[in-house]
Amino acid sequence: MILGVNGIRLVGKRSGVGRAIEAVLRCLGEMDHPFAEIRVYSPSPVDDIAAFSDRIRNVVLPARLHPGLWEQLVLLRAHGSRDVLFCPSYVMPLLARCPTLLVHHGSYEGYKEAAQAYSLWTRVKARTMYDLSAHRASIVSTVSEYSRRDMSRYYRLDPNAIQVIPEGVDTRLFRRIDDRSLLASWRRRVLGQDVPFILYVGKPTRRRNLPSLLRAFHQLKRQRSMPHKLLLIGTSLPGTSFEHDIEELGLKDEVVDVGYLPHDEIVLAYNACDVFVYPSSYEGFGMPVLEAMACGAPVIALDNTAFPEFAGGVARLLPDASVDTLASGIAEVVCDTTRRELMARQGPIRAAGYDWRIITGRYLELLMRLAKRC
Repeated sequence: MILGVNGIRLVGKRSGVGRAIEAVLRCLGEMDHPFAEIRVYSPSPVDDIAAFSDRIRNVVLPARLHPGLWEQLVLLRAHGSRDVLFCPSYVMPLLARCPTLLVHHGSYEGYKEAAQAYSLWTRVKARTMYDLSAHRASIVSTVSEYSRRDMSRYYRLDPNAIQVIPEGVDTRLFRRIDDRSLLASWRRRVLGQDVPFILYVGKPTRRRNLPSLLRAFHQLKRQRSMPHKLLLIGTSLPGTSFEHDIEELGLKDEVVDVGYLPHDEIVLAYNACDVFVYPSSYEGFGMPVLEAMACGAPVIALDNTAFPEFAGGVARLLPDASVDTLASGIAEVVCDTTRRELMARQGPIRAAGYDWRIITGRYLELLMRLAKRC
């Protein structure tokens, strides 16, 4: 029996969804299951597929087609109609006759500023292909109760027909590091000196309010003379450039933008920071928040969408992303040593319940249910 996987999000640099797929595949490679082979389909090679498991094979299907058409035509023809197809990124081939598990990561129709943040094509795709895929899939799951409510509202689905399986964290990688000399050395290498810093990790999309974070940081430097720098990771991924904001605020020497870092470097960043800030107005889940918690980093996020479900009671959840709110929230956490120590203890405990091995086990239960139909 074969398990097919749509691996289009594994090609190139991986953001949240791609990293989630990678984690699930790595865990599937370690687990007992009835699938003799896992075939990861992609339009170009997945360079590190061999590191996942020797039971996972990359089936490269090159085609001069838009990725959306590749998913609908090339993937459909290659997989056939007999075996289970796992579609972990919103879309499935609409004409597929095989059993399918679709994973949906958040209905952007619920994001009020979507018209300004996303292209017309992206909005049309979200409104048509995501909707139709959710209705066509044999089983559909999503990553939070908040996302399930959105899917029920915007896609007219029975909420009881939507499985909720949260995203996870690799606690073997994302964990506390108590070697202070190692962390000090990392700060010197990345920041130029061993100074405290505030951290942001993620794509520079509008909904994550980076301009407000930059202005809040500027306010803290001006009004409180904080010695911290601001480190941005992930800004080389598709999104909006904020170089103009940094220059306009006179923060070129205070903001360090490294664009992209591999997982093991991000672990060091979480461990070395004074506080991790993720001021997103809309998330289906929010993996960086969970990863930071797993590393014991004090976390600030917003009290909206899915964050209260997995970070409530551990992270500092702010009511909004206004400049004043962010500045006061950051100052509050940075200056409260007792609270930061409590967050550092509670974060890894909370994150342990979201280990990718646990999460992948829940996906495997659904996949095995579909396998019985083959």
